[in-house]
Amino acid sequence: MALEVAPSAPAGQRRALVGPYRWVGFAGSALIAVTSPLWRLSGPTWRLTIPGVPHNGERPITAIIFVLAVSMLSISWLALIARVERSTLPKRDRLRTVLSCAALWFAPLLLGPPLLSSDLYSYAAEGAMVTQHLDPTVDGMYKLRYGDYIARTDPVWRTDPHNPQKALGNPYGPVQMGAAAAVVDMSGHDVELTLWGLRLLALASVFASVWGLWEIAKHFGVDPPTAVAIGIANPITVLHLVGGAHNDSFLMAFLVTGCAFALRKRWALGVVFIALAMGVKLPAAAAIVYLGWQRVGATAAVRDRVRSAGRALAGAFAITLALCAVIGISLVGWIQSMQNSGRTLGTLSLTTRVGYVVSSFFRAVGLPSTDSMWIAIFRVGGLAVAGAVCLWMLARVDRIGAIQAAALAMMAVVLLGPVVWPWYLVPAIALLGASGVGRWRPSLLVLTIAFSFEVLPVGPKSKPVLEGSHFVSLCLILLIAAVTIAAPFAAEWWQEARARGELPGPETLPFASAD
Repeated sequence: MALEVAPSAPAGQRRALVGPYRWVGFAGSALIAVTSPLWRLSGPTWRLTIPGVPHNGERPITAIIFVLAVSMLSISWLALIARVERSTLPKRDRLRTVLSCAALWFAPLLLGPPLLSSDLYSYAAEGAMVTQHLDPTVDGMYKLRYGDYIARTDPVWRTDPHNPQKALGNPYGPVQMGAAAAVVDMSGHDVELTLWGLRLLALASVFASVWGLWEIAKHFGVDPPTAVAIGIANPITVLHLVGGAHNDSFLMAFLVTGCAFALRKRWALGVVFIALAMGVKLPAAAAIVYLGWQRVGATAAVRDRVRSAGRALAGAFAITLALCAVIGISLVGWIQSMQNSGRTLGTLSLTTRVGYVVSSFFRAVGLPSTDSMWIAIFRVGGLAVAGAVCLWMLARVDRIGAIQAAALAMMAVVLLGPVVWPWYLVPAIALLGASGVGRWRPSLLVLTIAFSFEVLPVGPKSKPVLEGSHFVSLCLILLIAAVTIAAPFAAEWWQEARARGELPGPETLPFASAD
């Protein structure tokens, strides 16, 4: 990382940079850590608690405290971005401030078991399967037969031993499976050590993203410490990449590092790292396509662009195929198993909720209708629209920018896809924060904060907000979309009114863009 040589600011100045907000964020993170319920199959385990504060998830107070705590974390994040960006301290000192704040907010969530998701237990079981020469993308986890690894896994990923044809493969690639298997081996097949190993891997991956974010921001003229603050200190990263130890953490690390190498004209290294990101989840391939398409120059013929992107994509898939062979999983099985994540019907997915609402409407007027039919129709339609958006951006990649187009493509596929979990968005958020989105940065920050509230700790298994009310959930999604689109216009109105002296307060909003 190339930082300018400058005298380091006194420690007091660095601490004063974000003032009390670092502790407001810490308090929010700590409240979440002590009130979120444990995964119901986690077994007896130590956790951070406060006497008198409930943490079983069965009382309304748990969800109320969660909303309050995420609000505290979000306000602190916005304040961190605003203060770091406006500070006159050297970049090195501002980066230290960002990293120290992030570490402080991460710490409470590491004092106990993983929260808000059971996915980590599935990762551990996948690793155990690979060490036993089983293919998690094809075989159901029931083939582990018994033991702590399968006992803690969500039953949705298990199958009845008498019906192996119904086995659910896991939708992750060879990098994810290989990393999990390596941790299982290093732990001596101890499930507790495996879980800690995977959590530390997620934490290390978040911090490993810093170099790539810094280099991307420097290339696009974005303030690097601010880009790092957006990418690694946002509430979704805190809650889910660190708190839940999701594998999107090392997808992000590989992806931003690969994009940084590509921007520095080290194309082969860029392809290798993006291929490793693809080996976690396949949608990371978007970066290869857009970077390869733009690489030959704006005046290149379409044929040359296709050849450039095709070669890069072929190289990345060759790496991925080799990794599949080494780890022992099937490329075809992996691709086919991706549809299994679509069994989840409760997330804030626009297409799924529209399907439910339309189906309910037809039944209300006396017409025959099934939820599954309409959900399938709208899910296919959503993916078709996402595909059209991706192609539209491909034709305009020189104006939009390859990194920005890749991030927007990944975000479109998630938001218009069948399943929307907040951690799916983090790699795209990080890329957009580093590459710059101009006047639309308030939209990026608003969207990030909105989806930080998606998963509520309201029972023995955390659930998406308003899971049972499809119409209200659809209205919430539309409200989030409206506020996200309106955010930059509201920010510009505020700035203009403040400049005219019509409004008191700070000269810039915490989320105003300085691009």
